[in-house]
Amino acid sequence: MQKLQRKLSIWPIIAISIAGMLGTGIFVLPAPAAEMMGEYKNLLWLAYLLSAIFVLPSVFSKSELATAMPQSGGTYVYIERAFGPLFGTISGIGLWASLILKSSFALIGFGWYLLAIIDTDLDIKYLSVFFLVLIFLLNILGVKKVGKVQVVIIGLSILFLITLLIIGLSLEGVSQINSINLDIYNGDYNLLKTIAFVYLSYSGVTKIAAIAGEVKNPSKNLPVAMISSLFLMAIIYVSVSYILTNTVDVNLKDNYAPIYTLTKSLTNSNFAYVASILGILTLVSLVNSGVLASSRFPFAMAKDKLLPNYMTYLHPKYLTPTIAIAFTCIIMALVVIFVDVVSIAKLASAFKIMMFIAVNACVIVLRETGVQWYKPSYKSPFYPLTQIVGIIGGIILLFYLGIMPFIAILGISGLGCVLYIFYGRKNSIREGILTKYGNRPALYMLYGRRKNYNKMQD
Repeated sequence: MQKLQRKLSIWPIIAISIAGMLGTGIFVLPAPAAEMMGEYKNLLWLAYLLSAIFVLPSVFSKSELATAMPQSGGTYVYIERAFGPLFGTISGIGLWASLILKSSFALIGFGWYLLAIIDTDLDIKYLSVFFLVLIFLLNILGVKKVGKVQVVIIGLSILFLITLLIIGLSLEGVSQINSINLDIYNGDYNLLKTIAFVYLSYSGVTKIAAIAGEVKNPSKNLPVAMISSLFLMAIIYVSVSYILTNTVDVNLKDNYAPIYTLTKSLTNSNFAYVASILGILTLVSLVNSGVLASSRFPFAMAKDKLLPNYMTYLHPKYLTPTIAIAFTCIIMALVVIFVDVVSIAKLASAFKIMMFIAVNACVIVLRETGVQWYKPSYKSPFYPLTQIVGIIGGIILLFYLGIMPFIAILGISGLGCVLYIFYGRKNSIREGILTKYGNRPALYMLYGRRKNYNKMQD
């Protein structure tokens, strides 16, 4: 069987990782997030900061897993190897769906920025689908070309945001941070709800692991890309959200082009049109990286015999998973045209939290069972405290997203079970690590193996 190309170096994968966060995270989400904060919207920056802290344990865990299993599929591969093909099927469908929803949301946000510079009667949704076709073609040409495009767009966007920050901080009184007098309870737990909501902004930090099989020197480049991009984006999110809610009176209600509005308020010039153009390019870039990463989930699942084999078809010249990319883009187009993706953004965030909980659990399972093939070149610090904090933190945030995310998770789990029972179980030959130790309680898995090993030595 042909193998996927392995051509991405450090800078393109950092750009792809940042692109997964820079798009909706700062160009679209600050508006609904600020509304969620209510009267404390000027402390939106705090929600972004705390959300980055909640994500950090998962970044450490996923960096370790990626260096042990540098394969296309990312989180799906880790869960399938640790918990077995049933959970792998569920996670693969869920991750694929959440990336599609987030990328579709970015396409709608792209429409808002497009409206700021052109006057058209055309339906924004269909314009978005047209750009999706271009992104499809770009992905077919190969990840090396995708990476080069990402580097240019992300570099311009970051340069523009830094310029905007300098302008905003130069205003009189802006650099003085308001005193924090925040009642976290506040009736509706607004801060915790907002932290859980903007969690999705950081989900792209580990997106590059989904194409780890196409990365040069993954043992070094993957951890560096994930950790450095998280810290960089946390600084940008905190700074921009602070300027956005503490400078001028920017109306954020039902405003999904906040960077355009902020630029227009600060400069009162055509500089705002530059913001719109960069917003368009950045959001399209996010969709581009979303298609790149999400299409690898059905590809990886098909390689594990959990989906039909034709999903593994590679383009004879560019060695890209053509059918998986096409299928992903078709579903994304249907979502853009027929679904109100804004209302589903919270569901996508919830499933990302669930997947990050599972990622932390995977590290514990794989380390404690002592499988011989698990030899990561990078190991998460402060094990297992880091993983336990990540799991507990994710569970806490999940409860503040409401009942609908739990219903969606149950629905996706049910779909995964049906697909596995009627197809995957007949074809999959791999057994999960936890299945082999499935008769042992969790506490025994953590401590019993070492005790038995000591007895054997005696």
